[in-house]
Amino acid sequence: MKVCVIGGAGRMGRWLVHHLTDQGHEVTISDIRHAEAKSVAEATGAKMARSNHEAARKAEATFISTPIDVTPKVLRDISSEIRRGTSVVEISSLKSHIIPILNELGEKGVRTISVHPLFGPGVQDIAAEKIALIPVSDPSSEFKLAETFFPGAELVVVDVVEHDKAMALTLSLPHFLNIAFASVVGEEDINVLKKLGGTTFALQLVLSEGVMTEDPTLYASIQMSNEYTARYLDKFLSKAEALKQHVSGKDSQRFLQFYADVRSSLLKDADFADAYKRMYKALEACKTSS
Repeated sequence: MKVCVIGGAGRMGRWLVHHLTDQGHEVTISDIRHAEAKSVAEATGAKMARSNHEAARKAEATFISTPIDVTPKVLRDISSEIRRGTSVVEISSLKSHIIPILNELGEKGVRTISVHPLFGPGVQDIAAEKIALIPVSDPSSEFKLAETFFPGAELVVVDVVEHDKAMALTLSLPHFLNIAFASVVGEEDINVLKKLGGTTFALQLVLSEGVMTEDPTLYASIQMSNEYTARYLDKFLSKAEALKQHVSGKDSQRFLQFYADVRSSLLKDADFADAYKRMYKALEACKTSS
């Protein structure tokens, strides 16, 4: 199939180009970062398009892998070039501002798929990897079409509101926490802390430094484009302030009650009992890979 990847020079864009090429598709790349796109094309055997319009005009399936805040603009810009009966697949990590545009394309006879790969661009084999599928208009046909593009992956069907709320908790909140942690630790002598830190610190440092190696514009979009983020950040800061008050007031009884309440809420997680063991396994994996 003739497919194009708009945003093919980005990290997930490059992953898509490699993935689709490996699937046997004839891939064309379009990206404003022309030099980087050319490098990806040369490495994969993909073709280069002079513009998004040209790429979409010739494609049987158009994949959109652009920044969160850019994706709606790109979809609207190329909508006149997308032919009836062809497919559009977008992979943004936020959906509420995109689904209405996909619905408009669907009304014009375009098959639309909204997916969110729940993994990073370092994944080599998607077998058993999870991909969220957010239904646009026809969940059954969209599921089948997604299976053809991402064979072997586990497709998790989720409503758009539920998806974006989950992203506020699984992306925005952890990123926020780790950026704040890094801002404090970064002002200290990290090498000394690494020598003295235990398991919890070691894993937290790995997470924080991993977050700080990513594209800051992407992380800014994840924080600011999700309408549910501020709500959960307020809730987090409120609970953090309450816990701080227990510590500052040396109120061990309230601290222990807070801890017990949180622990009780986590018992809903079937894997909670093995958490300590998994924490050490994760640390050993980090040591092995370093």
